[in-house]
Amino acid sequence: MIVEASLYPQEERRVATLRSLNLLDTPLDVRFERVTRLVRSMMDVPIAIFNLIDENRQHYKSVQGLNAVDAPKPLAFCTHALLEEQMLHVPDAKKDSRFEANPFVTGELLDIGFYAGCPVRAPDGMPIGTLCAIDTKPRKMSAEKLQSLRDLADIIEMDLRVSDLSNAQKALIDELDTAKRMAMIDPLTRLWNRNGLDALLSKAMNEAIREDKKVTVVLADIDHFKKVNDMYGHPAGDAVLIATAKRLLENLRVEDVIGRYGGEEFMIVLLENNYSDVHLVLERLRSSVEKYTIPYDGELYSVTMSFGAVTRIPDSVNDTQKMIKQADDLLYVAKKDGRNCIRHEEIED
Repeated sequence: MIVEASLYPQEERRVATLRSLNLLDTPLDVRFERVTRLVRSMMDVPIAIFNLIDENRQHYKSVQGLNAVDAPKPLAFCTHALLEEQMLHVPDAKKDSRFEANPFVTGELLDIGFYAGCPVRAPDGMPIGTLCAIDTKPRKMSAEKLQSLRDLADIIEMDLRVSDLSNAQKALIDELDTAKRMAMIDPLTRLWNRNGLDALLSKAMNEAIREDKKVTVVLADIDHFKKVNDMYGHPAGDAVLIATAKRLLENLRVEDVIGRYGGEEFMIVLLENNYSDVHLVLERLRSSVEKYTIPYDGELYSVTMSFGAVTRIPDSVNDTQKMIKQADDLLYVAKKDGRNCIRHEEIED
Protein backbone atom coordinates (compact mmCIF):
# COMPACT_ATOMS: atom_id res chain seq x y z
CA MET A 1 0.00 0.00 0.00
CA ILE A 2 1.29 3.50 -0.90
CA VAL A 3 1.46 5.80 2.11
CA GLU A 4 1.14 9.52 1.44
CA ALA A 5 2.53 12.04 3.92
CA SER A 6 0.13 14.17 5.90
CA LEU A 7 0.02 17.85 5.08
CA TYR A 8 2.16 20.06 7.26
CA PRO A 9 -0.06 21.39 10.11
CA GLN A 10 0.42 24.99 8.93
CA GLU A 11 0.58 24.18 5.22
CA GLU A 12 -0.92 27.43 3.96
CA ARG A 13 1.51 29.54 5.96
CA ARG A 14 4.40 27.22 4.99
CA VAL A 15 3.72 27.63 1.25
CA ALA A 16 3.28 31.39 1.64
CA THR A 17 6.68 31.58 3.37
CA LEU A 18 8.32 29.57 0.60
CA ARG A 19 6.92 31.79 -2.13
CA SER A 20 7.91 34.96 -0.27
CA LEU A 21 11.57 33.89 -0.52
CA ASN A 22 11.51 34.06 -4.34
CA LEU A 23 13.51 30.86 -4.75
CA LEU A 24 11.10 28.92 -6.95
CA ASP A 25 11.82 28.89 -10.68
CA THR A 26 15.01 30.94 -10.42
CA PRO A 27 18.39 30.16 -12.03
CA LEU A 28 20.88 27.78 -10.45
CA ASP A 29 22.48 29.29 -7.36
CA VAL A 30 26.14 28.61 -6.57
CA ARG A 31 25.41 28.61 -2.82
CA PHE A 32 23.16 25.58 -3.09
CA GLU A 33 25.18 23.85 -5.81
CA ARG A 34 28.16 23.78 -3.44
CA VAL A 35 26.10 22.16 -0.71
CA THR A 36 24.62 19.41 -2.89
CA ARG A 37 28.08 18.61 -4.28
CA LEU A 38 29.31 18.25 -0.70
CA VAL A 39 26.40 15.97 0.19
CA ARG A 40 27.18 13.71 -2.74
CA SER A 41 30.90 13.61 -1.92
CA MET A 42 30.78 13.39 1.90
CA MET A 43 28.03 10.78 2.01
CA ASP A 44 29.25 8.88 -1.06
CA VAL A 45 25.82 8.78 -2.72
CA PRO A 46 24.96 9.11 -6.43
CA ILE A 47 22.13 11.63 -5.91
CA ALA A 48 21.90 14.77 -3.76
CA ILE A 49 19.02 17.23 -3.86
CA PHE A 50 18.00 20.48 -2.23
CA ASN A 51 14.35 20.73 -3.09
CA LEU A 52 11.55 23.16 -2.36
CA ILE A 53 8.14 21.72 -1.55
CA ASP A 54 5.53 23.90 -3.22
CA GLU A 55 1.77 23.46 -3.04
CA ASN A 56 1.57 20.74 -5.71
CA ARG A 57 5.15 19.82 -6.59
CA GLN A 58 8.67 19.41 -5.34
CA HIS A 59 11.03 21.73 -7.18
CA TYR A 60 14.69 20.72 -7.37
CA LYS A 61 16.50 23.96 -6.59
CA SER A 62 19.84 22.16 -6.78
CA VAL A 63 20.34 18.56 -7.88
CA GLN A 64 23.38 16.38 -8.50
CA GLY A 65 23.06 13.02 -10.23
CA LEU A 66 19.70 13.59 -11.93
CA ASN A 67 18.57 15.63 -14.90
CA ALA A 68 15.26 16.81 -13.47
CA VAL A 69 13.65 20.05 -12.34
CA ASP A 70 10.34 19.05 -10.74
CA ALA A 71 8.72 15.89 -9.37
CA PRO A 72 5.22 15.03 -8.06
CA LYS A 73 4.64 16.09 -4.46
CA PRO A 74 2.06 13.67 -2.96
CA LEU A 75 4.29 10.57 -2.98
CA ALA A 76 7.64 12.27 -2.43
CA PHE A 77 9.86 11.13 0.43
CA CYS A 78 10.58 14.78 1.10
CA THR A 79 6.97 15.55 2.05
CA HIS A 80 7.42 12.98 4.82
CA ALA A 81 10.73 14.60 5.81
CA LEU A 82 9.02 18.00 6.21
CA LEU A 83 7.22 16.61 9.26
CA GLU A 84 10.43 15.56 10.99
CA GLU A 85 12.26 17.70 13.52
CA GLN A 86 15.77 16.76 12.38
CA MET A 87 15.80 14.05 9.69
CA LEU A 88 13.96 11.27 7.91
CA HIS A 89 16.31 8.27 7.63
CA VAL A 90 15.27 5.27 5.53
CA PRO A 91 18.13 2.72 5.31
CA ASP A 92 16.19 0.25 3.09
CA ALA A 93 13.22 1.78 1.30
CA LYS A 94 12.39 -1.52 -0.40
CA LYS A 95 11.65 -3.11 2.98
CA ASP A 96 9.99 -0.11 4.62
CA SER A 97 6.20 -0.51 4.76
CA ARG A 98 5.74 3.24 4.19
CA PHE A 99 7.68 3.26 0.92
CA GLU A 100 8.02 -0.24 -0.57
CA ALA A 101 5.14 0.35 -3.04
CA ASN A 102 6.06 3.98 -3.72
CA PRO A 103 6.78 4.74 -7.41
CA PHE A 104 9.96 6.53 -6.30
CA VAL A 105 11.09 3.09 -5.03
CA THR A 106 9.62 0.69 -7.58
CA GLY A 107 11.35 2.31 -10.53
CA GLU A 108 8.34 4.10 -12.00
CA LEU A 109 9.68 7.52 -11.02
CA LEU A 110 13.02 6.59 -9.43
CA ASP A 111 14.69 3.57 -7.83
CA ILE A 112 15.36 4.69 -4.26
CA GLY A 113 17.01 2.15 -1.98
CA PHE A 114 18.37 4.55 0.64
CA TYR A 115 17.11 7.99 1.66
CA ALA A 116 18.14 10.54 4.26
CA GLY A 117 16.49 13.95 4.22
CA CYS A 118 16.64 16.94 6.55
CA PRO A 119 13.98 19.64 6.62
CA VAL A 120 15.28 23.07 5.66
CA ARG A 121 13.59 25.97 7.45
CA ALA A 122 13.08 29.57 6.43
CA PRO A 123 14.01 32.38 8.83
CA ASP A 124 10.47 32.29 10.29
CA GLY A 125 10.86 28.60 11.18
CA MET A 126 8.61 27.19 8.44
CA PRO A 127 10.03 24.10 6.66
CA ILE A 128 10.21 25.02 2.98
CA GLY A 129 12.03 22.00 1.62
CA THR A 130 14.63 19.35 2.31
CA LEU A 131 18.27 18.53 1.76
CA CYS A 132 18.51 14.85 0.93
CA ALA A 133 20.98 12.10 0.07
CA ILE A 134 19.74 9.22 -2.10
CA ASP A 135 21.14 5.89 -3.25
CA THR A 136 19.60 3.24 -5.44
CA LYS A 137 20.87 0.58 -3.03
CA PRO A 138 20.02 0.14 0.68
CA ARG A 139 22.77 1.66 2.82
CA LYS A 140 24.03 1.66 6.38
CA MET A 141 25.08 5.23 7.09
CA SER A 142 27.15 6.20 10.11
CA ALA A 143 25.84 8.65 12.68
CA GLU A 144 28.71 10.98 11.78
CA LYS A 145 27.72 11.13 8.11
CA LEU A 146 24.07 11.66 8.98
CA GLN A 147 25.12 14.53 11.25
CA SER A 148 27.09 16.00 8.34
CA LEU A 149 23.88 16.07 6.31
CA ARG A 150 22.12 17.94 9.11
CA ASP A 151 25.04 20.36 9.36
CA LEU A 152 24.86 21.09 5.63
CA ALA A 153 21.11 21.69 5.89
CA ASP A 154 21.90 24.20 8.66
CA ILE A 155 24.30 25.97 6.28
CA ILE A 156 21.49 26.39 3.74
CA GLU A 157 19.28 27.83 6.49
CA MET A 158 22.04 30.31 7.34
CA ASP A 159 22.31 31.30 3.66
CA LEU A 160 18.57 31.93 3.57
CA ARG A 161 18.97 34.37 6.45
CA VAL A 162 21.86 36.23 4.81
CA SER A 163 21.48 36.51 1.05
CA ASP A 164 24.65 37.46 -0.86
CA LEU A 165 23.13 37.65 -4.32
CA SER A 166 24.24 40.67 -6.30
CA ASN A 167 21.96 43.68 -6.04
CA ALA A 168 21.15 43.32 -9.74
CA GLN A 169 20.06 39.68 -9.50
CA LYS A 170 18.08 40.18 -6.31
CA ALA A 171 16.30 43.22 -7.73
CA LEU A 172 15.39 41.39 -10.94
CA ILE A 173 14.10 38.29 -9.12
CA ASP A 174 12.07 40.37 -6.68
CA GLU A 175 10.41 42.51 -9.33
CA LEU A 176 9.32 39.69 -11.67
CA ASP A 177 6.43 37.31 -11.20
CA THR A 178 7.00 33.58 -11.77
CA ALA A 179 5.96 33.55 -15.43
CA LYS A 180 8.22 36.47 -16.38
CA ARG A 181 11.08 35.01 -14.35
CA MET A 182 10.79 31.63 -16.05
CA ALA A 183 10.82 33.36 -19.44
CA MET A 184 14.29 34.66 -18.54
CA ILE A 185 15.74 31.25 -17.61
CA ASP A 186 17.31 28.85 -20.09
CA PRO A 187 15.40 25.56 -19.66
CA LEU A 188 18.39 23.36 -20.50
CA THR A 189 21.16 24.79 -18.31
CA ARG A 190 18.89 26.51 -15.75
CA LEU A 191 21.00 29.67 -16.01
CA TRP A 192 19.75 33.10 -17.08
CA ASN A 193 18.99 33.26 -20.80
CA ARG A 194 19.86 36.15 -23.12
CA ASN A 195 16.83 38.24 -22.09
CA GLY A 196 17.69 37.75 -18.43
CA LEU A 197 21.33 38.61 -19.04
CA ASP A 198 20.39 41.80 -20.90
CA ALA A 199 18.20 42.90 -17.97
CA LEU A 200 20.86 42.02 -15.38
CA LEU A 201 23.68 43.69 -17.29
CA SER A 202 21.63 46.88 -17.56
CA LYS A 203 21.04 46.86 -13.79
CA ALA A 204 24.70 46.09 -13.08
CA MET A 205 25.84 48.93 -15.34
CA ASN A 206 23.52 51.40 -13.62
CA GLU A 207 24.88 50.32 -10.24
CA ALA A 208 28.48 50.64 -11.47
CA ILE A 209 27.81 54.13 -12.83
CA ARG A 210 26.24 55.28 -9.55
CA GLU A 211 29.06 53.87 -7.43
CA ASP A 212 31.95 54.44 -9.87
CA LYS A 213 32.81 50.71 -9.93
CA LYS A 214 34.37 48.48 -12.52
CA VAL A 215 32.36 45.94 -14.49
CA THR A 216 33.79 43.03 -16.48
CA VAL A 217 31.80 41.53 -19.34
CA VAL A 218 32.95 38.07 -20.42
CA LEU A 219 31.87 36.02 -23.43
CA ALA A 220 32.94 32.36 -23.30
CA ASP A 221 32.44 29.80 -26.04
CA ILE A 222 32.81 26.00 -26.03
CA ASP A 223 35.49 25.15 -28.58
CA HIS A 224 34.50 22.94 -31.54
CA PHE A 225 31.06 22.32 -30.04
CA LYS A 226 29.54 21.56 -33.45
CA LYS A 227 31.77 18.47 -33.64
CA VAL A 228 30.19 17.10 -30.45
CA ASN A 229 26.70 17.42 -31.92
CA ASP A 230 27.75 16.09 -35.34
CA MET A 231 29.71 13.10 -34.00
CA TYR A 232 27.70 12.07 -30.96
CA GLY A 233 24.26 13.64 -31.40
CA HIS A 234 22.36 16.49 -29.78
CA PRO A 235 21.59 14.62 -26.50
CA ALA A 236 25.35 14.34 -25.91
CA GLY A 237 25.70 18.02 -26.81
CA ASP A 238 22.99 18.89 -24.29
CA ALA A 239 24.82 16.89 -21.60
CA VAL A 240 28.01 18.84 -22.38
CA LEU A 241 26.16 22.17 -22.11
CA ILE A 242 24.54 21.22 -18.78
CA ALA A 243 27.81 20.00 -17.27
CA THR A 244 29.79 23.01 -18.55
CA ALA A 245 27.21 25.42 -17.11
CA LYS A 246 27.54 23.80 -13.69
CA ARG A 247 31.32 23.80 -13.94
CA LEU A 248 31.42 27.52 -14.69
CA LEU A 249 28.90 28.34 -11.98
CA GLU A 250 30.77 26.50 -9.26
CA ASN A 251 33.91 28.55 -9.91
CA LEU A 252 32.20 31.93 -9.57
CA ARG A 253 31.18 34.01 -6.57
CA VAL A 254 27.58 34.29 -5.45
CA GLU A 255 27.46 37.93 -6.53
CA ASP A 256 28.69 37.23 -10.09
CA VAL A 257 26.23 36.79 -12.95
CA ILE A 258 26.29 33.96 -15.48
CA GLY A 259 23.91 32.91 -18.23
CA ARG A 260 23.65 31.12 -21.54
CA TYR A 261 23.97 33.83 -24.17
CA GLY A 262 23.06 31.57 -27.08
CA GLY A 263 24.02 28.18 -28.50
CA GLU A 264 27.29 27.14 -26.85
CA GLU A 265 28.14 30.69 -25.71
CA PHE A 266 27.95 31.94 -22.13
CA MET A 267 28.08 35.45 -20.70
CA ILE A 268 29.61 36.20 -17.31
CA VAL A 269 29.45 39.56 -15.52
CA LEU A 270 32.05 40.16 -12.81
CA LEU A 271 31.69 43.08 -10.43
CA GLU A 272 34.37 45.05 -8.55
CA ASN A 273 37.38 43.05 -9.73
CA ASN A 274 40.71 44.58 -10.66
CA TYR A 275 42.54 43.47 -13.79
CA SER A 276 44.70 40.78 -12.15
CA ASP A 277 41.76 39.34 -10.22
CA VAL A 278 39.72 39.02 -13.40
CA HIS A 279 42.50 37.11 -15.11
CA LEU A 280 42.76 34.71 -12.16
CA VAL A 281 39.01 34.10 -12.24
CA LEU A 282 39.02 33.45 -15.97
CA GLU A 283 42.02 31.13 -15.74
CA ARG A 284 40.25 29.18 -13.00
CA LEU A 285 37.19 28.84 -15.25
CA ARG A 286 39.23 27.84 -18.30
CA SER A 287 41.29 25.28 -16.39
CA SER A 288 38.32 23.73 -14.58
CA VAL A 289 36.47 23.11 -17.86
CA GLU A 290 39.57 21.71 -19.54
CA LYS A 291 40.23 19.22 -16.71
CA TYR A 292 36.64 18.01 -16.38
CA THR A 293 35.34 14.84 -18.05
CA ILE A 294 31.61 14.70 -18.69
CA PRO A 295 29.92 11.29 -18.39
CA TYR A 296 27.00 10.57 -20.71
CA ASP A 297 25.50 7.29 -21.88
CA GLY A 298 28.58 5.28 -20.93
CA GLU A 299 30.99 7.66 -22.64
CA LEU A 300 33.28 10.39 -21.30
CA TYR A 301 33.48 13.75 -23.08
CA SER A 302 35.89 16.63 -22.58
CA VAL A 303 35.83 20.14 -23.99
CA THR A 304 37.74 23.39 -23.76
CA MET A 305 36.57 27.01 -23.78
CA SER A 306 37.79 30.32 -25.16
CA PHE A 307 37.21 33.59 -23.30
CA GLY A 308 36.98 37.22 -24.34
CA ALA A 309 36.64 39.83 -21.57
CA VAL A 310 36.64 43.59 -21.17
CA THR A 311 36.83 45.56 -17.91
CA ARG A 312 35.98 49.23 -17.44
CA ILE A 313 34.10 51.77 -15.33
CA PRO A 314 31.10 52.59 -17.53
CA ASP A 315 30.14 56.19 -18.23
CA SER A 316 26.57 55.41 -19.20
CA VAL A 317 24.22 52.53 -19.93
CA ASN A 318 25.06 53.14 -23.59
CA ASP A 319 28.40 51.47 -22.84
CA THR A 320 26.60 48.11 -22.44
CA GLN A 321 26.46 47.15 -26.11
CA LYS A 322 29.93 48.59 -26.66
CA MET A 323 31.37 46.31 -23.94
CA ILE A 324 29.57 43.27 -25.33
CA LYS A 325 31.02 44.02 -28.77
CA GLN A 326 34.51 44.47 -27.30
CA ALA A 327 34.24 41.16 -25.40
CA ASP A 328 33.01 39.43 -28.56
CA ASP A 329 35.95 40.84 -30.55
CA LEU A 330 38.37 39.55 -27.89
CA LEU A 331 36.66 36.14 -27.96
CA TYR A 332 37.25 36.06 -31.73
CA VAL A 333 40.95 36.82 -31.10
CA ALA A 334 41.13 33.98 -28.54
CA LYS A 335 39.71 31.56 -31.10
CA LYS A 336 42.04 32.83 -33.82
CA ASP A 337 45.00 32.40 -31.44
CA GLY A 338 44.34 28.68 -31.02
CA ARG A 339 41.30 28.45 -28.66
CA ASN A 340 41.33 27.25 -25.04
CA CYS A 341 42.74 30.63 -24.00
CA ILE A 342 41.82 34.03 -22.55
CA ARG A 343 41.97 37.47 -24.10
CA HIS A 344 41.22 40.26 -21.63
CA GLU A 345 41.58 44.03 -21.80
CA GLU A 346 40.99 46.76 -19.24
CA ILE A 347 39.86 50.04 -20.77
CA GLU A 348 40.82 53.27 -19.04
CA ASP A 349 38.99 56.39 -20.23
